[in-house]
Amino acid sequence: MRRVTNLILSGLLCFIALSSQAAVVHDEFKAMIIDGDSVPQAIGYSIDQLSLAAVKDGLLEPIPFQIDEYNVGGALYFEGWDVPIDGTQGIMDGADKLLFLLKDAGAKRGKQPYDGKFIAEIKVSDESMAERYVYLVSGSRLRSEEQYVRYSSEMARVETDFYELSYDPENHLIWKNFTVPSYRGEEPFDTMKIRLGAGFITSLATVELNNKHLVAEPKGERIGPIRTSTQLELTVWMLELPIFTASLQLHHYSKSLVYDMRVVIPEFRRSLIVNPTASVSLDGNGLIGAKVVTATGPETSLVVDGEMGEQEQALIEKGINANQNWLFTGTNRDLDLISYFDYIGQTEEALSLVLVDDKQIEDKPERFVGQLPQLGYRIENMPTTGLFGLAVSLYMDEKFEGNPAQFSRLLRALPDVEVRGISG
Repeated sequence: MRRVTNLILSGLLCFIALSSQAAVVHDEFKAMIIDGDSVPQAIGYSIDQLSLAAVKDGLLEPIPFQIDEYNVGGALYFEGWDVPIDGTQGIMDGADKLLFLLKDAGAKRGKQPYDGKFIAEIKVSDESMAERYVYLVSGSRLRSEEQYVRYSSEMARVETDFYELSYDPENHLIWKNFTVPSYRGEEPFDTMKIRLGAGFITSLATVELNNKHLVAEPKGERIGPIRTSTQLELTVWMLELPIFTASLQLHHYSKSLVYDMRVVIPEFRRSLIVNPTASVSLDGNGLIGAKVVTATGPETSLVVDGEMGEQEQALIEKGINANQNWLFTGTNRDLDLISYFDYIGQTEEALSLVLVDDKQIEDKPERFVGQLPQLGYRIENMPTTGLFGLAVSLYMDEKFEGNPAQFSRLLRALPDVEVRGISG
């Protein structure tokens, strides 16, 4: 489970270069995740005692970081939720994660004075950059005040230097506003659409549930400078009855966000649902002229024109699958987006492509008429019992340079990490 979770997290936290000059700038916003068991020198320390430092302009200075604790199911731990912590709360354990941005790593330290005790040196490197270092420190009073992500579940609003997003305070599945300062145009996206389709007791009584029937209520938040996370209780209502509840964790990063949903399906309730399907898709707003490329059909890319035609049908027929599922949208207006889908656990149900390019269709609840385009994933079945989990990741930037088939792979490649203990 931890291996799957780490794969998802590393995918969420990596970004690709824009050009030979912009590559340095854009890659700087890669967020690094290091497992607690990869830093054995820190195991057993109080998390409150630990901090990170790096060399900046020849001086050691505190840098933004966070240490997140995880539950036994491999998701972020929230006190009061029904999944217990993996380890001891407040103590650095092997399941905990240390996060910082690549941009804040610096040169190797010399003999610069610093408050606190050095525990470990963490080196990050790859072929495209020189070696960089951060230092794990215990007992330092120094902390960075930099906050790359600002979020409040009470206000239902997240803000970074790259995007701003607000939700319905009573249902975080309903978007109220999404703006990107660099984007040349009005709001580029309408909302994230989640749909459940099924027969109730019999396939003859088919219903479709949308964002209004799936209510995601905040139950906790974890605010950090690298990412903020909200624990949501997702209740699925069918025929005015609560069919089941699920855990939905919503994670925000400076240039990305992720929906991480996990549910243990009650066998009796599942037996009432016939031929279930689920879909997660992003509804674009007026992205006429945008280019769409999928993992299985890069040679049949689509130019959004507001009409379903041969291009759209070719991509739908190509489809996607659990191993090839990235979806790229280039708006040509200083905003590109790429998404990924991951199953969590052992489930690997059949996956298909959601693609609608129509300027007139209304698909409520939505704020803007038209699906220009609606792009995402459809799960063709759900297991009868046990854990069912998935994560959908969205990455954004002003422009991803190059061939999507190439940079889509690089997005999930983190620099090498080497940890060395420091004694004395």
